[in-house]
Amino acid sequence: MLASSPSAKARSAARFLSLRWKILLTLGGVMLSVNGALSWLHFHDLTTRFEVQRTATRERLVGQALALRTDFGLRLQALAGMLAALDSVGVGLFQTQAGNALLRQHFDSYWSVLQLDLGLDSLQVYAQSGPPLATWRTHALAAVEPDAEVRAVIGQERAMHWTRCEEVCTQFAAAPILSAGRVAGAVVLGSSLADVVVSFHRLSGADLGVLVPAADPVGKNALPALGLQVIGLSNVERNLPLLQQLTDLPPLRAERAWRLLAYDGRQFELSFLALDPGVEGQASAVLVVVDDLTQALADIRKSVWSRLQGELLASLFSLVLLALLVHAPLQRMTQAVRAIPLLGRSAFAEARARIAPRTRRLVDDEIDSLDEAAVALSHRLETLESDVAAHSAEMQGMLQRISVERDFSRNLLDTAQVIILTQAANGQILTLNRYGQLLSGWAEEDLPGKRFSELLCPDGSSELLIQQAVREIVAGERQHVQLESIMASANGQLYEITWNHSRLSGPRDAVMILSVGIDHTERKRAESHVSYLAEHDPLTGLVNRQHFQHELDQALASARRSLHDGALLYLDLDGFKYVNDLNGHQAGDALLRVVADEVGSVARGSDLLGRLGGDELGILLHECDRDGAIQVAEKINRQLAEIKFPGLGANHRVSASIGIVVFSESMMDVKQLLANADIAMYQAKSKGGAGWHLYSEGEGVQEKMQSRLYWEEMINRSLGDRGFIVYYQPILDIRARQVSHYEALVRMRGEDGSPIPPGAFMEVAENSGLIRDIDRYVIHDVFGRMLALFAAGKYYKFSINLSGVSINDPRLLSFIRDELARGAMLPSHVIFEITETAAVSDFSKARAFMNAVRELGCAFSLDDFGVGFSSFNYVKQLPVDYVKIDGSFVRTLVDSPDDQVFVRALAEVARGFGKKTVAEFVEDERALNMLRAFGVDYAQGYFIGKPGPEIV
Repeated sequence: MLASSPSAKARSAARFLSLRWKILLTLGGVMLSVNGALSWLHFHDLTTRFEVQRTATRERLVGQALALRTDFGLRLQALAGMLAALDSVGVGLFQTQAGNALLRQHFDSYWSVLQLDLGLDSLQVYAQSGPPLATWRTHALAAVEPDAEVRAVIGQERAMHWTRCEEVCTQFAAAPILSAGRVAGAVVLGSSLADVVVSFHRLSGADLGVLVPAADPVGKNALPALGLQVIGLSNVERNLPLLQQLTDLPPLRAERAWRLLAYDGRQFELSFLALDPGVEGQASAVLVVVDDLTQALADIRKSVWSRLQGELLASLFSLVLLALLVHAPLQRMTQAVRAIPLLGRSAFAEARARIAPRTRRLVDDEIDSLDEAAVALSHRLETLESDVAAHSAEMQGMLQRISVERDFSRNLLDTAQVIILTQAANGQILTLNRYGQLLSGWAEEDLPGKRFSELLCPDGSSELLIQQAVREIVAGERQHVQLESIMASANGQLYEITWNHSRLSGPRDAVMILSVGIDHTERKRAESHVSYLAEHDPLTGLVNRQHFQHELDQALASARRSLHDGALLYLDLDGFKYVNDLNGHQAGDALLRVVADEVGSVARGSDLLGRLGGDELGILLHECDRDGAIQVAEKINRQLAEIKFPGLGANHRVSASIGIVVFSESMMDVKQLLANADIAMYQAKSKGGAGWHLYSEGEGVQEKMQSRLYWEEMINRSLGDRGFIVYYQPILDIRARQVSHYEALVRMRGEDGSPIPPGAFMEVAENSGLIRDIDRYVIHDVFGRMLALFAAGKYYKFSINLSGVSINDPRLLSFIRDELARGAMLPSHVIFEITETAAVSDFSKARAFMNAVRELGCAFSLDDFGVGFSSFNYVKQLPVDYVKIDGSFVRTLVDSPDDQVFVRALAEVARGFGKKTVAEFVEDERALNMLRAFGVDYAQGYFIGKPGPEIV
């Protein structure tokens, strides 16, 4: 064997640490940890008990303060009763002016005594009605006339006391004056709360202060940060700077209406409580109790430090004693250890001489056994050294080759993100790489006895296919097989795996199977989720309009082939708008889900239920004739009438207007069928709702034409006499927590002056082309409002909607350019908003128009972002600055994990493209907080603010 090099010795010496020190350091570390933990527990126990004591003390001090104030009021009330009981007072009130003069002379003789000896600040005598007959007041008391309370004392014939705080805090007490068995008036006394402050300090040892609201606090006693003025405070030299550190007050009716403050190296606890409310609309005065906690906290620290010192001294003594006990045995062990390196240098005789086992020993111990084993080992090593030298050269080369191949195989198996395992012909797992262990939940020591079939989900089908494939590979009939199966991990997690099985030759020509598995779980889950979203409504879980139309088209074709009737029911909820307006969109969404469940319980398993619009549902009834469809419609309304929905009035019943179209050999296509069902539904609604109407050929065309002509006339009239009004809905900058801009929303003024929502006339406006004039009207009106706001120093941005018809108007660009010329600041404060549908109707023309408007300085926003699966491509291709996340994902955001994933993804995509995001239909604070966490920039909805004609 080769001797160790000097550098190896140096490294060994540098890393060496005596066993004695290892034991002492380890034990010392354990003792320090234990002592630290015990001290911490002691500190925690003292602190907990201190908090419990402080809670009781805090409640006691607050109770004492309130009791002192009440006792002070009762004493003042008793004094008022004594003065009112004087015979001369009652007699004087019933006399003429001479009696009043006598009354003044009577109380003038008492006033100095009441003022100086009893500390009164005011004395007033009231008759049964009218102002005070006589008033005595010090300069310190403001002229506060407690007329309402005095009239209550006279009317109820009982004494009362109350506190009034304005510029000063005064305790008032009043007693009725009785004469000849009837009420003649009242005596009202007033005194400052200074005696309560002084008495509280003398009684409890804590300090008490009285703070009153002030419109503009001034002077050395002012607390401008709180809008309060200190009018009474014990130990004012110390406590006034302490109070001036406060920036706000805790809620006075909360459980934690107290604060901890540090001042001048001391700790103080401040407890706050509200005095009796002042004048309606004004803030109440506040009592503050100041208690010094410095000594109590110092005692806790001293106790903990003393305990820690004692424990450290005890630990140090234990370590010294242990060091003395292990010194001699460790010396013997060290002697044997220093001889062992000699065996490595083949100095066997020198090693045996250094070890030198004890010859005289009363009892053997482990070190004696170590010495004897070391001597025996030296003889054995001396014998084997010659044999090892002969094989060392040959083994060196072989080990080098094996090491290279082993490292390559191990790195390949451990780094590959696929499952790689080998199994015997009977299915027993022989090896499993690290990734496979991660997915399966099996450790390497768990592999013995495990079979490949245990990895598979026990559904039977895939297991039988794999067993058959393995038999064919073992028999040599096949060299490679690819199969898919579900793998179940040890913790119950399921993975979708594609397996590739191939034949390997094992030791002694045994056949082994190499199985490589690729995990496709996440990809297939994503594909399934995308497929579900493409066909279903995220709110109700029903199929969406697109998928419903597809199924309806197939049903029409099937009905023509089989000559069987089918029916389409078109449902529209009655009065759904009022549910949204009165209870909010969240209540409307909840009602839609309940209605969907109830209608689904009526439909047969073969029928198809879908959501066709906001509150519109469709039911496709296969092989159903006219009578059957009518029965289903009536059953649906009976079922809906049984719904008990929170928030609806007791007399309100949920109902639907149902249009029915029966089809078989009819040549109607899907659009015609839906249009006819829509007409039949409106016919049912025109009858008062909660009913059905069966469509017949030629029905409803005239009514629709009349409705269209009516709305066209209304639109033209509104354009002529400025019958359109613009509402503004605020949009919140989530990070800045303030309104950044407003969205302009057009309304039509009805004949009775009430606003008509755009849903009533917008479809007619777009189909007739009148939407161009409406968009110009809104742009002109909003620009005028913006110029007025600029003149007032308010610089908000405004979002204006543009329809697809207007975007295709070649004259709109010049109109916008002329309108922007009205003010130099207009372009930078205008955001034009278009929907995805409007943008893609003529993609190239829309992009050219948007680029031209953006060159004028305006910004663009893409509405309904995320509804279509091409939205990501549109936001990439179109020159927009903002994208508005569709409200269907935001309404149920808090309760829908799917919507949370989708909204987070939309925000990330928009941010990746450098676009700002706006979330619609934000209706509570939980949704706003979640949007803030997702990184959404702006929020819009009823929680932020409802649309209105004024800019708040």
